[in-house]
Amino acid sequence: MPGSDFGCRAFARILAKRKPHYPVSDRYIELIHDSPDKTGRNEREHMVSWFAANETTGAGAYTRNAPNSSARRCYGRLQNAASLLWIAEAVGIPTEQVERAYDAAVAAGDRRRACGAIRKVIPWTDVSERVQRPR
Repeated sequence: MPGSDFGCRAFARILAKRKPHYPVSDRYIELIHDSPDKTGRNEREHMVSWFAANETTGAGAYTRNAPNSSARRCYGRLQNAASLLWIAEAVGIPTEQVERAYDAAVAAGDRRRACGAIRKVIPWTDVSERVQRPR
């Protein structure tokens, strides 16, 4: 069902099976912005760790009062454009749509607006629909 939600850990397990690099997100990292706070050696490791950790109360600067078990909510709160692009590529969003999201992010400027611009082109409903399709 489109728009379905998943637990953050379940979504992390899905992402863990994807490739570590994809062309559009790699281009964004190389030419526009790479997060200085990124955990892991690549976006796959970063996103698997980030989604899995959301179902905990976190640690250090990333503590929260209550765990978050909603991958949809995590996607909506993610403030890293390269990560959003990587997720889109990893779940199989069509390249043309990912390219439109890339262009929208670049045109948006700062990271918050870039992430919002990506989510307008690639909403959670598209991500969850792709996750549920047989690969």
